[in-house]
Amino acid sequence: MKSLSKQHKIKVLIADDSPFMRMTLQRILEQDPDIEVVDVAHDGLEAIEKIQRLSPQVVILDVEMPKMTGLQVLDEVMRWQPTPVIIMSASAAKEGQLTLQALELGAVDAVVNPSLGRGVALTDSARDLIEKVKAASGADPRRIRSAAPSGEETKVKISGKRLKETSVPQDRVELVAIGSSTGGPPALQTVFINLPQNFPVPIIVAQHMPPGFTALLAQRLDKICQLKIKEAAQGDILQAGTVYIAPAGKQMQVQRRQRQLTLQIDDEALIPTVYHPSVDVMFSSVAKEIGSGALCAILTGMGSDGMKGMKEVKARKGFAVAEAEESCVVYGMPRAVIEAGLADRVAPLPEIGKIILECVMRR
Repeated sequence: MKSLSKQHKIKVLIADDSPFMRMTLQRILEQDPDIEVVDVAHDGLEAIEKIQRLSPQVVILDVEMPKMTGLQVLDEVMRWQPTPVIIMSASAAKEGQLTLQALELGAVDAVVNPSLGRGVALTDSARDLIEKVKAASGADPRRIRSAAPSGEETKVKISGKRLKETSVPQDRVELVAIGSSTGGPPALQTVFINLPQNFPVPIIVAQHMPPGFTALLAQRLDKICQLKIKEAAQGDILQAGTVYIAPAGKQMQVQRRQRQLTLQIDDEALIPTVYHPSVDVMFSSVAKEIGSGALCAILTGMGSDGMKGMKEVKARKGFAVAEAEESCVVYGMPRAVIEAGLADRVAPLPEIGKIILECVMRR
């Protein structure tokens, strides 16, 4: 594949107060012929000045910097010059909550500090950074803020009114499964804020995130939404009204044991994939164990993870919902499902939760 010409390369600004990390990030990114590091910033004020002057397509922004923090820089940038930002932290343990706040403020993705390892060979974390930069270059960060609810919306209740007779599952929904990636954390909040505490079936989620962040995401969503939301654990018995978020770095699959649905959490799966967790792996297990009782939704995200698994779901008469392009931060994963002709319903993000509720209550 030919590389992009210089004028069409993805222009990236690196903002980090560590000279070592600036050098490391620049070395990683410049190994890809389609990326150009146009400059670096040593602190928050310099980052704002260079974003304004250089108009980079992507900014890699350290969450903690002198003069202005990454969150302060992000908030300012999203107000007057919305730019795709990848927020970077030392670890989930040290800066996880700040990273989640950044994702709500408009950062399109998050990474932990990468390293090159020996020589110049790309490590998995370096490849992940390059992929995220390329995805972020086509992202619209304005959609994160416009879609994110305040968390103070009127409480949703299940009503007894008659629901629509079209575009709903033909069989009773037994389980809801949701896959998401870039832009996913605020998108999940938007979906779950529209579901009531007494939601009658369990929900499982595969969200692409760095290890350590899914537990914090679950805790944050649990405080905001009426549903009970937790990071999934090995052997969990699925309960109605509870959301189980797959642990980052692991694969999550559904198993039926007698009359109970349980979760299998491990490092690998039969399906080869670079994603941990993988939406394909989760959907495939749902297709096998749930069949026509599955409702699977695919939200914003780069790539096509989830499309192969959704094919298996549809082959077993499950129901598929996909986020519409108009609300996606990155129109990748939903696009793959929609263009493959697999989606039963396509809707903008604010409608997804309502559609899920409608489909579950249909029978």
